Amino acid sequence: MRVILFAINGCPAGWLGTYGNDWVGTPHLDRLASEGIVFDRHISDCPEPVAARRAWLRDGPHTFAGPAYLIRAHHPETDLPEWYYSHWKEIFDARPQAEDSSPLEELLRCCPAWLDQLAEIPDFLLVIEIDRLLPPWDVPQDVFDAYLHEEPETAPPTKQTANAAETDIRDNASSESPPDASETDEPVPPWTDPPIGWFDRTDLDAWDYLHCTFAAVVTKLDAELGELFDHLRRRGFDQSAVWILTSDFGLPLGEHGQVGVYRPWLHEELVHLPLIVRLPGAEQCGRRVAGFTQPPDLYPTLQAVLGSAPPSEGRGFNLLPLIRGEAASSRAVAITALELGNAAEMALRTDEWALLVPTRVSEGDPPRSPMLFEKPDDRWEVNDLRPRNIERADELEAQLRRALQ
Repeated sequence: MRVILFAINGCPAGWLGTYGNDWVGTPHLDRLASEGIVFDRHISDCPEPVAARRAWLRDGPHTFAGPAYLIRAHHPETDLPEWYYSHWKEIFDARPQAEDSSPLEELLRCCPAWLDQLAEIPDFLLVIEIDRLLPPWDVPQDVFDAYLHEEPETAPPTKQTANAAETDIRDNASSESPPDASETDEPVPPWTDPPIGWFDRTDLDAWDYLHCTFAAVVTKLDAELGELFDHLRRRGFDQSAVWILTSDFGLPLGEHGQVGVYRPWLHEELVHLPLIVRLPGAEQCGRRVAGFTQPPDLYPTLQAVLGSAPPSEGRGFNLLPLIRGEAASSRAVAITALELGNAAEMALRTDEWALLVPTRVSEGDPPRSPMLFEKPDDRWEVNDLRPRNIERADELEAQLRRALQ
């Protein structure tokens, strides 16, 4: 069997149409979702690039049957540790050859020859690493202009609904103000390189400016992926390969007072990741899996699809029974933990609740206490119900700590 894994670095599920976003254009990803199986609650166990790849590939690509290939369609700044580049049959490099080109543009230029080479191989694993969504962004002005004057119909939380206990962040915020279009006849440029760190989410103009820019980036990524998907279809890989699209973490964009992964705050935008699986010939198309899944589930699934030895023991579950509608998810809850610098946080998600528990807060940061959010109603986690549900929050925290022992 052939497997093609698209690793879209920093992709929050909530920015894709198939996960409910109705103001950002992603027609090619929407088509992929319609031809495949969508996992609605794929929650990161550790939203960090290295941890994600250890979850997907465990000890490396050599543990699967058949050759494994890697395409690096990303900038050198987002390279992973050296161990990740070991044991591949071959690594194709799609780094830009010119200052004004992007890795995905380079990939599209080179991929016909690479895909022709792979078309002769009956069984393989191909991983395509893409960092288009990580700043600094290359944003086409015309695509950005299409979003700049649109009013989003659905958006993450605003200041009016935000948890008041977190608004102290604005005192430490560092953000730029968007240009004033009324002061110049020149087009308003996209915000291509927002600073990673605190973000004043009370500045709604800056937040809208940031989100319009990212919307343009997502749409550009979708268009480039559409071209790549066409290359694959022309060579018959839509009939002979399993396609898997997922991400390592979601990029926070000011929803809870930070841009980028600056603090280990395990909110929806950071931990809810896309997972779309397209079977050969679009078998089982249109199915949605509502149960919890997590990145460690990809390793035993890849082992099963690639026909290697029975899945080794670990934290993951083979997803093929869910893909075929033969079983429900083996996970009753989703657990996440992340350490970043001097700060750490853990989280538990159930059908009804999301509990976030800071275990260390960096010196000088605003106070951060455990928080409890109702699910699925409070998708963006803005209304902390813990003060009114202390007993329930304590029960969930005890369950979380037992699971992480």
